[in-house]
Amino acid sequence: MTSFDRRQKILELVRADESVAVQDLLDALGTSPATLRRDLVALENEGKVVRTHGGVLHPRRLSAEPSFSVKQQQSPTEKLVIGRTAAQAIPKGATVFIDAGTTCLETGLALLERNENQLFTNSLPLLYHGCSQPGRVIALGGEVRSISRALVGGMALEWLRRLRFDYAVIGASALDPDMGAFTSEVSEANLKSQALQHASTTLLLADSGKFSLGAPVNFAQWQDFSHWFTDANIPPSHVQKLRKQVPVTIARFS
Repeated sequence: MTSFDRRQKILELVRADESVAVQDLLDALGTSPATLRRDLVALENEGKVVRTHGGVLHPRRLSAEPSFSVKQQQSPTEKLVIGRTAAQAIPKGATVFIDAGTTCLETGLALLERNENQLFTNSLPLLYHGCSQPGRVIALGGEVRSISRALVGGMALEWLRRLRFDYAVIGASALDPDMGAFTSEVSEANLKSQALQHASTTLLLADSGKFSLGAPVNFAQWQDFSHWFTDANIPPSHVQKLRKQVPVTIARFS
């Protein structure tokens, strides 16, 4: 079977089911893992598939991602207390990257009000609030991704490669107790991963409800984070297990 024929067969299988396991592709094609990997990389570079941990998605599968405004309405109380608690853990004078998530936005707003830190962000809502707050906020360049109100793409990544942060505040679309943090889109995953690599201390902000959600792109393992801030609804079994990999703070209203 030629590379063209293999890739056409891969596309047929992905179009039919929208999500296909790598092992199922190997069985259907009768090829080696290395050959399949090259085919999937080529198809992903063409924008025809999205690779995930152990599988492949059709790009339309990602269109179900909820908008920023919808996410803001999900667990708003938990997000507020998580974000404010994380802000209290960041010392005066630290340089901070704030990710473009709804929980991370709460941390960014608290730090803007405090006006003791230099903030870098790809969050359009945080930049908007920065116009009327005393704190200093610096925008990463990039392409606007309207559904998440984030700046992403090659320009944003190039900015990040030149920067170093004391703290990176990162959000997630979904959590897995074994595999870590997931997000819905490849360009946002790349930016989150880059920010994690360029920060001395990395904070994950994610409420307990993220364990019941799904997202295709695994951008970090639990051990990639210095600390995880979550809410009191987290199952005790998850806390007991994950505290072996990352320090956990249960955020509560005082």
